[in-house]
Amino acid sequence: MRNELNTSGEIVQYTGTTNFIANTNAVIIELFSQGVYTCNITNQDGSVYTLEITNSVTNVVETITVYYGNIRNESRNPSEKKIQLNGKDPRNSTTTSIILGIYCFDTNDDLSDLICCGWNIDNTVNYPSNPSIRGINIEMFQEAKFNGFIRKNYRNNLVCVFRPEFIFYYLNGKDEHHFGIDDSIESEDNVNILNKIYYGAPGTGKSHKVNELLKGKEERTERVTFHPEYDYASFIGGFKPITEVDAESGKEEIKYKFVPQTFTNIYVDAWNNKDNQYYLVIEEINRGNCAEIFGDIFQLLDRNSDYSITPSNELKQYLVKELTSVDGIKGIENGKMKLPSNLNILATMNTSDQSLFPMDSAFKRRWDWEYIPINYEKSEENPSSNYQVVVSDSILFSWLEFIEKVNTIIKENPNLGMDKCIGNYFIKAKNNSITLEEFINKAIFYLWNDVFKDEDDHIFEENTFYEDFFPIATKGKEKVLKILEKIGLKTTEKED
Repeated sequence: MRNELNTSGEIVQYTGTTNFIANTNAVIIELFSQGVYTCNITNQDGSVYTLEITNSVTNVVETITVYYGNIRNESRNPSEKKIQLNGKDPRNSTTTSIILGIYCFDTNDDLSDLICCGWNIDNTVNYPSNPSIRGINIEMFQEAKFNGFIRKNYRNNLVCVFRPEFIFYYLNGKDEHHFGIDDSIESEDNVNILNKIYYGAPGTGKSHKVNELLKGKEERTERVTFHPEYDYASFIGGFKPITEVDAESGKEEIKYKFVPQTFTNIYVDAWNNKDNQYYLVIEEINRGNCAEIFGDIFQLLDRNSDYSITPSNELKQYLVKELTSVDGIKGIENGKMKLPSNLNILATMNTSDQSLFPMDSAFKRRWDWEYIPINYEKSEENPSSNYQVVVSDSILFSWLEFIEKVNTIIKENPNLGMDKCIGNYFIKAKNNSITLEEFINKAIFYLWNDVFKDEDDHIFEENTFYEDFFPIATKGKEKVLKILEKIGLKTTEKED
């Protein structure tokens, strides 16, 4: 039994044979023939391909060598994957070269369903005697499937995992991608972040994860929550009317001044105090229009490039006034802004939210992403495994077993998927107990209204409406017991 990633982006358990691409040559040509590029294979030596790639706009022709390996299973771990170069040594190449692996779930998957992996050619590695190249796993494939392009530490550099449409982004900046600043570089506070989004189903503990990381650092942390009405002026700052006492007349007057907001405040603090790490936390990042909120600031999120931007005149004047330390003046050097290396940005994202403003790929790729999974393990490390839903004075059932059974039904429905699942802490239990009222008002309402309302396959009795659960003490109890019976979850008797 091993873990695989299906074409819907779900991690599934699989017992069949390992699938490799049916026609590797055709896939390689299609991969490198996207957009303005066309590709021909001019030579093939086993798994080594020499490609001639032509830009149809500039007519520039480039020759590259691809050391290709089918992505295969690693027997020691059901999620780990690897490739093998079959004795080939990429260190000997005299042309631009890459090590490339391609993952498929089915041998005839379309190009859009594949996942690509790229490794740096390391001159310290004896490839013929070390044929297996690792550093990848199925969870990384899922991150790349959702987010486009990710990087993770591997040996002395970074391995890149990405969807096929990012192949030229990878190819044209491969040295930067493998050796640039890791989006999850370790800070002096041992918090592995620079730009990172923690995402997952509702109730998985994303905000809790952030809080745990930033314990003891509250004085150097700013928090904000995005929402549909939030904009650039709310995040960066802008002119606002304020009341001041006139120095000559002594009367109060209304004047317009630039008023900094969360981002500008922490930007100034971080530049003026380079010896300390600073943290900006953005809750519910996908509920706001990120393009409007960040504006041109989003360019600065690319920590691998020495990006700087020219701020608006009012923001520039404010920064010149406030950035006064020796390091601080670099934050507006030559009239340009650039993010300081000690400013970390963390965000949370609830994947079940019907976001009004989807993020574009240019914004997404500037972040490292960490998926917070649902934990079904019964252990001391998982407090939710002790949660019990109290139906009555004598009847209760396991919250963890409930979400596991319901989530299985959700995941098997092609219209729903993982995004609609319920996380461990969707309801926060008090003394490990969840009242029937809390269960119906939170879990049942969510399942009825946001998950199964328009589905034929659901956990409710036919012709059930949410109003049918009231009054809770009588009808609510009866309906919940019917749901438990339908999903096959047994209740237990409450001990005296």
